[in-house]
Amino acid sequence: MFCDVPCMTYVAFYFVSVNIVQSNSPSSSATHWKLSEQDGVVLVTPAHDDPLQVASEDPVLSILARKYRFGKVEDDEDIESCETSTRTCDSIDSLQCGEPAVKTDYDHLEGIRRRHSHPNFPEPEVAMIFKKTEGDQIDMNSLETTLKQNIQHHPSSLSVLNEVGNFWRVKGNTLLAIECFRKALSLQPNNPDILINLARILFNLQYLEDAVYLTRKSLEMKSPEQNTWLQHFTLGEILKSLGHYREAADHLRHAEELNPTFHPIRLHLEEMQSPPNSSATVYTLIIIGCLIICVFVCLHLATEGHKESSHNPRRPKCAVPWDRARFPVPPRLLKLKKYNI
Repeated sequence: MFCDVPCMTYVAFYFVSVNIVQSNSPSSSATHWKLSEQDGVVLVTPAHDDPLQVASEDPVLSILARKYRFGKVEDDEDIESCETSTRTCDSIDSLQCGEPAVKTDYDHLEGIRRRHSHPNFPEPEVAMIFKKTEGDQIDMNSLETTLKQNIQHHPSSLSVLNEVGNFWRVKGNTLLAIECFRKALSLQPNNPDILINLARILFNLQYLEDAVYLTRKSLEMKSPEQNTWLQHFTLGEILKSLGHYREAADHLRHAEELNPTFHPIRLHLEEMQSPPNSSATVYTLIIIGCLIICVFVCLHLATEGHKESSHNPRRPKCAVPWDRARFPVPPRLLKLKKYNI
């Protein structure tokens, strides 16, 4: 009788919904389980014990709550300090460019947006910019000490930030290098030297579209009396990687005119002029040739079989030569024929 009343169904549904919402709300006294060495599994309520304290006291829960990043176990504080500042986990006390830039005009680029996930990429050839003479040897430790002093005295100097960024390019720390260049671009967004250095980093990390954008921007910001061989050389390298050989050759020839002593320019031009001889190309041509031969053989066999069938038509197996056919005659018919009946 009670179940037949329609409003009772809605009332019951209302009470069930209220209980579900209250049990799922943050303020509700949800139950948690804690592993204790003396008592085993113990029921714990957050109203009496802090959940963070429960997680820290429970050894199993603390193991499950750990986060793995780049194959290493890290705590939340370590991850936050490594990702929200220019400091990395292995270079806490090393050379820094101060507080990272909050925002730049180039943060929309994918290579800059993913700067925290880039692998280390050393560029030892960049060390030549720190050489004062041709045979000068670079001591990276003394150079780091000098740059630390410079960044302390001139934290907003574009030249100092550029030098620190190039120092980390030599060492291979791409995150610190990008952060130094970002800070310099936040002070002067159209500095051509900072833009080309950042483009070189993204090119090495295979962010080709971003590198092309930054290099063209750097080339536009160069004044007519300045030498732009590095911009043309970088554009030639990137366009060659993208397969735009004609435009790449034009930029490389221009770079060779501006800096004829830089031998890698001639090597790139010779590679584009010589025919491709990679093993993958050779194997591809062999496979294509084999397939073409197989197709011709199949067509030849099919044509020959059609010609033979047209010249020698076969008789059907069920065909009977009626002119030579002989049928047995029953003996009774023979007797009747003898008596002419």
